[in-house]
Amino acid sequence: MHRLAPILVAVGALALAGCAQDFDPGPKGEVTEKIKDGKKFYLVVDPTKAGKEKKFRVSKYDYHDCNRGSKYPKCVDD
Repeated sequence: MHRLAPILVAVGALALAGCAQDFDPGPKGEVTEKIKDGKKFYLVVDPTKAGKEKKFRVSKYDYHDCNRGSKYPKCVDD
């Protein structure tokens, strides 16, 4: 039983790692706003630079990687 414990811990850790948040990608465009609502993170992107902004949910990592004025989704890949 003692040999099985480390294996079970490793399997549990891998299972939790697979539960990462994965949201639908938003439209390509310039980030015009960043919104944090509790533990939810949003970016607002203007895909056409014509004032037709789109708000969509992102992971906290994407939220922190993208600044106002940056190009989405390139800011996530940098």
